[in-house]
This record gives sequence, C-alpha cells and structure tokens, in this order.
Amino acid sequence: MRAGGPASPEAAAAVTPPSLLAIFWIFFKIGAFTFGGGYAMISLIEEELVHRHRWVQPEDFMDAVAGAQFLPGAIAVNVALFTGHRVRGAIGALTATLGVVLPSYLVISIIATAFEEFSSLPMVHHFLRGAHVVVVSLILSTVFRIGRPTLNVWWKWVAVFLGLAAIIVFNIHPVVVVLAAAAAGILFVR
Repeated sequence: MRAGGPASPEAAAAVTPPSLLAIFWIFFKIGAFTFGGGYAMISLIEEELVHRHRWVQPEDFMDAVAGAQFLPGAIAVNVALFTGHRVRGAIGALTATLGVVLPSYLVISIIATAFEEFSSLPMVHHFLRGAHVVVVSLILSTVFRIGRPTLNVWWKWVAVFLGLAAIIVFNIHPVVVVLAAAAAGILFVR
C-alpha cells in the first residue's frame, strides 16, 4: 500500500479477517460434502481457503498440512485447527473445528439410531461403492495439488520415491517416514 493512498480492494480484503460465521459455514460445507476422510478434504479446504477466499497463503496452507501430520487425530480436524487459527486466532480454530466435525457428528448420530435398518439397504451399499471411486480421485487431486508446487527440485522427487518405497516395499510405518523426512529437512536443507 502506498503511503497516503487508498488501499486496494484486494489489500483491504486480505487485512479484514473473515467472520466466524463465514469460517463455520465453509468448514461445515466441507465436512458435510466430503467423503473419504481427511485426505480427501485437504483438496477442498485448500480450494476454499487458498484459492476461492484467499484467507490463507499457499505456503501457510502447506505448513498447516505438514503440521497436521504431527498431531494425533483426524487430519481434517487438525488442518481446520491450523487454518482457523491462522485466520482468526484461537476462536477461529474452535469455529473451524466445530464446523468440520458437526456434519459427521449429526450424520453418525442419525445413522446410529437406525443402524440395523440402514446398513441392510442395498442402496447404501451401492452409494458407498460409488463414493469409493470419488474418494480416490479426491485423494489423487490432493497429491497433485500439494506435489506440484512442492516438488520443485530433484532431491524432493528422490525423497518422495524413497518414502513410498519405505512404506510400500519395506512396510515402514508412515509416522516413521514423516519423522525421518522432517529430520532430514532440518539437517540437510538450508
């Protein structure tokens, strides 16, 4: 912003934090319409917060995803905590978390009351089989969105394939691979 000049609409929008209702509603929609768990949600959270509303910078979002990996619990909840905190502090973190968790809570509560009747319906089985395909596409979308800006030098590609080999071929737990990659980043990347 120039000294003495008016702020551009983009600069004013970036400075004005979103309302708690807006944060809640965005995360409620994400929680309500995403099947496949947290990894499937990451792509939608990024689309809403980074690209559509521009509440979070791409680098900050990547930091939130990386940080969410180190916390216990569902990754979608952890990303909601990080990004909600980023845009509105502690109250934003709580609001985002409530928004992303509430739809699942409501659906599970409804299903639990009629589980016997619900689980035996053929339509439920068909719905879930169809949703499996979409979940795979959402997870792959997340991989490509995160990978494209992140894998910008050769050694990062090497790290990806070493991590995949460690998990798939040698059956090393993903937490161990993530911790090893974090340690390597601290030691070797400057």
